[in-house]
Amino acid sequence: MSGVPENYRYERKFAIAGTSLAEVEHGVRHHPALFFTEYAPRIVNNIYLDSPELRNYHQNVDGHSHRAKLRARWYGQLFGAVPKAVLEQKCKHGHLGTKQSARLAPFEFGQHVSAREVRRWLEASALPENLIHEVRQAEPTLVNQYHRQYFRSADRQVRLTIDSALAFYRFQRHTNFFLTPVAAPALVVLELKYADAAGEIATAIANDLPFRMTRMSKYVFGLNAVGAG
Repeated sequence: MSGVPENYRYERKFAIAGTSLAEVEHGVRHHPALFFTEYAPRIVNNIYLDSPELRNYHQNVDGHSHRAKLRARWYGQLFGAVPKAVLEQKCKHGHLGTKQSARLAPFEFGQHVSAREVRRWLEASALPENLIHEVRQAEPTLVNQYHRQYFRSADRQVRLTIDSALAFYRFQRHTNFFLTPVAAPALVVLELKYADAAGEIATAIANDLPFRMTRMSKYVFGLNAVGAG
């Protein structure tokens, strides 16, 4: 063991180039690790928050080993009532990551919602003091949505997710319309998550996947796609 804290896990995220979603699904389902479906697929929605100067974005682009990401997340439809959402702060040190989550108050996410309304929603929720501090220094920068599938290896050592049908909206500081997203229909994102003890297993799994993969960040990709990066 390398002394990795218990609340940290390894996370490796890849963009898969030149391969259809059906081919990716086939490669995972026929992998020697014998992946099985762990949960039913669902739609994931995120509002990313960053500093006015996009500190988190630039940390990722510049390759900082220590970086953070702040987002509000919920599942199901993007617009309308949001009865259950969480605020998540993810901190990464290289491939190692940990996450702090807090339940948010119910909210109505409309197509014309403003950054001020989102801030009021977050600040009205019962958040830990350190997350309140983060929210007060941040503003909404990006909305994204995608379809996620959940798998786990037969030995239960490695989780794998497949994200597809990615769509992005730029979050303006004042008036938003969210009418037409910037879609990335050809992009498929695969992520491996595992504990320190499963490092060799995860490396073997990645090497046995039958397609070319490159590192990626959905937040960075999305901001670039909407012209805000």
